[in-house]
Amino acid sequence: MSSSRNTIAALDRLETVLRRSMEDIDGLLVRIQQLRERLQAGRPLSEVVDAAARPLIIESMTALLDRLGDAGSALRRAEAQQLFAEGFTRTRIATTFGVSRQRATTLLSRGHRGSQSQRRRGGSG
Repeated sequence: MSSSRNTIAALDRLETVLRRSMEDIDGLLVRIQQLRERLQAGRPLSEVVDAAARPLIIESMTALLDRLGDAGSALRRAEAQQLFAEGFTRTRIATTFGVSRQRATTLLSRGHRGSQSQRRRGGSG
């Protein structure tokens, strides 16, 4: 079934993003410890930030959260479409996912390509 393939592909993508995220989190934890040590040693944040490698911790966190959000949205969309194909109503999908019926309808719309993060689309936010 095509909708099952889409769900499996979304699961595969989420797994990839989660594994990469674990590596990214490990690196961020090291950077957090380094920043904490510099601040505890009395160095001003402005000095530390100016000398810090890019991307900054907060920039890396934003990118990490964007990737997780995008992969999660893709899975939610694929699952909603598969459940609908298997006979769930929009109302039942909304209840199952804990969203409004309007949101469930949006997840099911063919033209809806997901809610890629504002930052990655170049928007504000």
